[in-house]
Amino acid sequence: MLADLEFEFEATMDELKIDDERKVAVRSLLAILKQKSQPTYAHSLRVALLSRRIARFMHLDETALFLAGSFHDLGKSLIPLSTLHKTSGWMPQDTETMKGHVLASWQLLRDKFDFSADIVLWHHRFQKDPYPVELPELLHHYSEGTRVLIQEYGRILAIADVYDALHRKNDKFEDSNGLADEQIREKMFEFNPDRKPLIEELYNVGILERGAIPTDTPDQELYEQAWSEYESLLNGREIGRLVMLAAALEPLADKAGCTTRFTDISRHLKLEYFITGSINIGRAFEYMVNRINFWQGAKTHLNLYCFALQAQKESIRNRSGGRINQGIIELLVPVVATQCLFERDGFLSIDDLLKKTVDVMKGTFKGDVDYLVEMKRFAYDLCRYNDRLVPDHPEAGNVYEYYAADLASSTNPTGIAHNGEFVNGFPTVNIMYNSIINSKERTFVKKVEEAYRLGIERHDKSIGRGFLADCIAAAIYLVLSQNPKIRLIV
Repeated sequence: MLADLEFEFEATMDELKIDDERKVAVRSLLAILKQKSQPTYAHSLRVALLSRRIARFMHLDETALFLAGSFHDLGKSLIPLSTLHKTSGWMPQDTETMKGHVLASWQLLRDKFDFSADIVLWHHRFQKDPYPVELPELLHHYSEGTRVLIQEYGRILAIADVYDALHRKNDKFEDSNGLADEQIREKMFEFNPDRKPLIEELYNVGILERGAIPTDTPDQELYEQAWSEYESLLNGREIGRLVMLAAALEPLADKAGCTTRFTDISRHLKLEYFITGSINIGRAFEYMVNRINFWQGAKTHLNLYCFALQAQKESIRNRSGGRINQGIIELLVPVVATQCLFERDGFLSIDDLLKKTVDVMKGTFKGDVDYLVEMKRFAYDLCRYNDRLVPDHPEAGNVYEYYAADLASSTNPTGIAHNGEFVNGFPTVNIMYNSIINSKERTFVKKVEEAYRLGIERHDKSIGRGFLADCIAAAIYLVLSQNPKIRLIV
């Protein structure tokens, strides 16, 4: 839907820290195109988002390619609709008319977005019939390196442009019914022979979508053999495995503002730290589940949050890095405990499960609060946050009351969101779970990226992205644990 696309576009401008004045200028220029042709406008937004993802993958200037993608077809606002919206009977004269959009885009952008204007000139210069044949002089006296970059950015923009264009249903590419994913892939190689290795990489990492092929899905009989010794979710080893799996999978998807398989957002937040920490926390959850199962039905208090402290301490084994895993541990301890206490006779709905998780937190004791505070302090000490105090909230008699007191005293959006997640019954996790389960996207990473965008939409735009990543990990865990034999990773 166009509204979803526009939301993602606006969120990306925030992520790239584009200032308010430039945002207004971007919107004003694109409004011209939107008024003339919503399909072309939507195409421009998609090309901008795709160009930005390719730039991030290649460690190039994301803002430069995002803006160039936004504006690459701006000149089409001057093309007659009879040509612009043509979907059949494409003629040579239509091609000649369309060629004028490149120089028109350059003219509309000059003196406003000069660097983007000079990049846009190149996005049709790498095809069999390149145009414009003659380029105007560059708008500034760039260095030699920058002139090379302008051409390189134009080349990447051309890849994003043709990929999106190939998904249209018209006969410009000799198929009025639209092309299948594999046909699009073949044409991407055909149209970009000089960048075949890059195209292959972009497909392999999922930036370009290949679609399902037979070898992606193992034979169902072989898949069932993997579960031949599966007994039950509600044993320590299985839940420990799913906690590790969910936490390790979380950073893989391309989530802006987070460490991903493409980018470490800081030297303290490396992908290898996340993977190591994810594996390390599994044992504490296994022990917690075994303790709950052993004392099931007994009146003795279980001291759940000693396992949160254990998981946080063990997360640092064999690695450096900061307080990775803290939010994931906090979210999953009450969720896992609730599953063990209330799902012995069958799975609850996700809504009922998360409501009962609030009840479980209300059923904890002062000792749990003490362990939670100690866990938080240990996590802060890992980052040497000597100036950040973890509040005691001595009036809190259980974990729920602790989060409620912390929420009442929170002033920044991330603190409000983090504490509100527990007090209000895990609404962000719930939204993300349902998004992943119901997503029409084929691949795991695309499902997660979609859920992440919904999380951003729910909260203040200044929300810490680490909080949203923690909610993603919890949602992935619930998807795996509530649907034990799901084939999630494709």
